[in-house]
Amino acid sequence: MSAYMDPRTLNAELTALEEHPRYGMDLDEWFARATALEKAAAELGATDLELRAQLLRADIVGRRGDVITSGQICRQVNAWATDHEHQLLLVLSHLRLSPYFGQLGDYPTALEHALGALEALSRMGDAASPYLRWRCVMALADALADVEDIEGARQRYAEAGKLSVTLGDIRARIRVFNNLAFTEHDVGDSAQAEHAVERILQLAAEHGLTLDYNTLDTVAHVQLGAGRYQDAITTLLPALDDEYAIAYEEVGSRAQCLVTLSEVHRRAGDLTGAQDAVDRCRLLCEDRRLFGVAVDVRREQAEIWAAAGRFAEALDEYKAFHAAAMALTSSERDARAKTLHAMYEADEARRAGARAQELSLRDPLTGLFNRRFVDVELPVLIGQALEAHTPLSVAIVDLDHFKRINDTCSHEVGDEVLRRVAELLTDSAASGRDAFAARLGGEEFLLVQPGADPSTAYAWAERLRVAIRSHDWRPITGAVPVTASIGVATSAESCRTQEALLRLADTHLYAAKEGGRDRTADGPHHVLKQAS
Repeated sequence: MSAYMDPRTLNAELTALEEHPRYGMDLDEWFARATALEKAAAELGATDLELRAQLLRADIVGRRGDVITSGQICRQVNAWATDHEHQLLLVLSHLRLSPYFGQLGDYPTALEHALGALEALSRMGDAASPYLRWRCVMALADALADVEDIEGARQRYAEAGKLSVTLGDIRARIRVFNNLAFTEHDVGDSAQAEHAVERILQLAAEHGLTLDYNTLDTVAHVQLGAGRYQDAITTLLPALDDEYAIAYEEVGSRAQCLVTLSEVHRRAGDLTGAQDAVDRCRLLCEDRRLFGVAVDVRREQAEIWAAAGRFAEALDEYKAFHAAAMALTSSERDARAKTLHAMYEADEARRAGARAQELSLRDPLTGLFNRRFVDVELPVLIGQALEAHTPLSVAIVDLDHFKRINDTCSHEVGDEVLRRVAELLTDSAASGRDAFAARLGGEEFLLVQPGADPSTAYAWAERLRVAIRSHDWRPITGAVPVTASIGVATSAESCRTQEALLRLADTHLYAAKEGGRDRTADGPHHVLKQAS
């Protein structure tokens, strides 16, 4: 344990496990390292390091089948991180919880956690590593695919692909193409799926890498869909190799590959090869108690017998398949219910009331995007602008003396003012490509303008300021005027993050307020403009 007693060394060990997938490391070795690190952190009294080690251990516990315990550990860490505003632990725990709920079929909650990871990542600023950002973007892409936002998923996979190139991690690039290929195949875009598969095979060949069983199965399914039977058979040959299986330790995935191999042989007219693959899979399922794959074995066996003209046996096997599938569905449903109950029993009432709003990316009063959307989308847009060497500008809009409107008129009138201002911001955003407006909170709004240089952004903000002041407010506020002060900022090499960009815009907003309000300020180009 002495090697782990130094907190800096302990942190480095944890980071190495968190940021480097366990290529070539078996579950026992991974679990032993995580447990040792957890113990060392506990001896040091370093709670955050101890919880990071617990998340690593929870991953192995889940892989070994105890999903309830794994999920509970992740939830407990997430709760602690929320209470202590520990952004790294929030990112890591959300990243564990997102695929966990995806496996349970609770796709909205999986998306919620993926968004939560990106939000926490944005709050980390420069402390967030490139690999951590890649993981967050991948989690969001997968979650979007699961809720059938395919275009959104494609955009995030493209972003993840660029990040993986920057990382120089070939296996990360392969994973991006694998998940993209699976998604495109699932929605029927065979051309895009085949393109992704070709990139997988090209990268593996160029770098002398073998593929895990999940990736092999994806590649084979795409090849099968294209009628490339021999290619699919070649792809799946490692499923017959026991030594290959030892290297990856993915029993369930190997069994699924054998089912796919049987289907490929059958559709190619080789019923002997199909029967051999399904027999191998049946033995593996019996040995490792793989009940889910065993159901697929019955279906494939029925198809083989039907193709051989043995229709009576095919009918009997299909009936057995149907009964097994119904039993498995019922069993899985019960297991999901028990798991979710165990996960939520402590805070079920709170979630029932809050979850709808937490999941929303829209402000309920104005219909604009909310701060949550900004924290997810703005860092992506900034990164894209910097990569393309194009400007991106933001304008923070703050209503002047808004408290006076609430106090003099009423809070209902104040709400109506916010709604009308939101409409003006929406109109302003509509005039720019990819621009959007959001409510940050209270009477503060944000306008994001990709492609707008400082002069363009300033002119845009000025038009909005004048539109707010000149709007006919008399039917709503009577004699009480409604004006706004605006601070504008543009991304640059010295302003590369959301935090830095919004801080600069806020500084300019403060200058506009100090200058007498109902003004727009943007720094050196227009230090302060008099109200017109």
